[in-house]
Amino acid sequence: MKRSLLLAVPVAAVLLFAGCEGDKTTVVTTSPEVTGISVTGHGEVEAPPDTGFFDVGVQVSAPTVAAARDGAASAADRVISALKKDGVDAKDIQTQNFFITPEYDYSKNSSRPTITGYQVSNTVSVKVRKLDNFSKIVDDAAAAGGDAVRLSGIRFGIEDDKKLLDQARAAAMDDAKQKADQLAKLGGVKLGPPQTISETQGTRPPETFAAVDKATGGVSVPTPIEAGTGKVTVDLSIRWAITTTN
Repeated sequence: MKRSLLLAVPVAAVLLFAGCEGDKTTVVTTSPEVTGISVTGHGEVEAPPDTGFFDVGVQVSAPTVAAARDGAASAADRVISALKKDGVDAKDIQTQNFFITPEYDYSKNSSRPTITGYQVSNTVSVKVRKLDNFSKIVDDAAAAGGDAVRLSGIRFGIEDDKKLLDQARAAAMDDAKQKADQLAKLGGVKLGPPQTISETQGTRPPETFAAVDKATGGVSVPTPIEAGTGKVTVDLSIRWAITTTN
């Protein structure tokens, strides 16, 4: 997720003075300065994710559309009921797609295949706000859908990132100031006040989203899912005014 903020500090002013002394008008202007020291600063803060997401759906095939739809509807209803039973709010369950497609047999005539049945799929995106329950929610949803279930897209994010952004912003400013001070010293000038400041924000999910093991030997075990560590970043582009040293 990227957000941009531009803060411009005026570096020039245009002053107009008009006086009624005959036909005389006095205009005083100052030209904008384009000189300065321009640098970028980067700030990054790591934190554990506070929100998890995954996509879960069902897929059912049957000889008729009605039979396939009924089977998918029943399986999807069980999945959604399991999600809500585990504490997922209805507002955090959103339908992503619903498809009804024919199934073809190409074995007899590849140019004129025959329809052998129909497939219905229904997928919802799920947002989990309590990560302690994430593994149970995933397992219960999968169990509720039975052999018709399809699950994918496990991912994590940081939703409450205000304090983290404040920390990353301060780190980015320190980084930029250190670079500008060094350049000013090397250039034999003094660093003035900032003239322009532009900001870009970002929240990066963990590089490793999840590790999922399947139950073996007929023994049901909880699915291990690791949330990893997310990052909140702020990048600043700053131009400082400069003055010559005495």
